[in-house]
Amino acid sequence: MQGAYEELSKPSKATAGSLNGAHRLAAGTSRIEEPTELFRRYFVNTLFDSTFVILGILAATSAEPQPNVDFALGTIFAASLAIGISTGVSVFEAEHTEAEIRLRRLERAMLSPMADTEVSRRLRTSRLAISGVNFVAPPLVALMTSIPLLLFRAGWLSDFVGAALASSIIGVGIIFGAGYFLGRLTGRKPWRKAVRFSAIALLTFGGLLLLERVL
Repeated sequence: MQGAYEELSKPSKATAGSLNGAHRLAAGTSRIEEPTELFRRYFVNTLFDSTFVILGILAATSAEPQPNVDFALGTIFAASLAIGISTGVSVFEAEHTEAEIRLRRLERAMLSPMADTEVSRRLRTSRLAISGVNFVAPPLVALMTSIPLLLFRAGWLSDFVGAALASSIIGVGIIFGAGYFLGRLTGRKPWRKAVRFSAIALLTFGGLLLLERVL
């Protein structure tokens, strides 16, 4: 009798598998991404996009016979803000969709609503952090690369081309730092990845500058 009771008390293999799967799903869903993971997945990608756009703007404005520093600064900040808003909103919506899919799967596994739980709150926090990172990256790049142009506008630098070149060097330095960071994450010669990324940025800037000169 005792043996029969114990046998009936044991969950079936299907139930046990479902519970184990639900626990694994809950553990994976409730985990908030580490800051380095957020940086790797989103910040670096957005940083690349915004930096290369700024390099293009610098190449175009420095090739003009009479470059306008106000136009260059306005274009850089306007483009960076547009990229920040675009990537921030798109990533927020994408992560919102992914979170809803995870919660629906978890609800089916746990047979319980998950709308106002610790899991849903963590997913919401993660979503806001990810979209915030994407929004901040382009304006941050614009601010860093615009320092020489701002110094030229204030009269501390006398040559616009030199200021644009210095801004471009800062942009390439940002790409170098991002490449080194990614190389450190993979553990495979970070300097080589950093140099490769920087070479791509330099070739891009040089090609755009040559194209502007020809056209």
